[in-house]
Amino acid sequence: MRTIFIWDIHWCFDEFINLLDKLNYDQNKDKLYLTWDFMNKWPKSFEVIDFLVKNPQIKSVIWNNEVNFLKFLENDYRKYHPWFDKFKEQFNKKHIEYLKDLPAYIETKDWILLHAWVIPWKKLEEHDIREIARVRKINWKNWYEYYNTKFKTIIYWHNAADWLKIRENTIGLDSWCVYWKQLTAYIYETWEILQEQAKKTYVKIK
Repeated sequence: MRTIFIWDIHWCFDEFINLLDKLNYDQNKDKLYLTWDFMNKWPKSFEVIDFLVKNPQIKSVIWNNEVNFLKFLENDYRKYHPWFDKFKEQFNKKHIEYLKDLPAYIETKDWILLHAWVIPWKKLEEHDIREIARVRKINWKNWYEYYNTKFKTIIYWHNAADWLKIRENTIGLDSWCVYWKQLTAYIYETWEILQEQAKKTYVKIK
């Protein structure tokens, strides 16, 4: 059995499926975890969410764009995103329930999976969802610079500028697939990294 983590999918559904094939992913033997923004514009955000709804053995945590979408559904999100209307038209009850049921983090005896960060001097359960899913820095420094290595390994994303960042007790593997780079998978037991090249440039770096 392998424990596999995949980062930064955004709407790169085709690359995601190709990476699963490259991994020889076996849903009966492997444990697959995701930590990134699934819903983010087009072209295939809906396909990503629909695939995950149909494959509940794949586990994930909630992330900032989806927090915004749920607030939008509750009429509690001031910034307007035109694609949210399209998501609302496409999603049925199962898609919405899937998003609402996502945890802020997943914790095992060896590691913690979350989208963005932790405040090292706070307990996990004390964090606000806006902290775990959004913020990157504390006092202008990356949060992991404060993280004591005696604690569990934290697996995270939400900081594309860091690129691939594997440290003693933190693992961040954002590889910019939407910017015509790669989609990355990390196998926890063997430290192996597999990547799938983006099919095109979905977003241009300004």
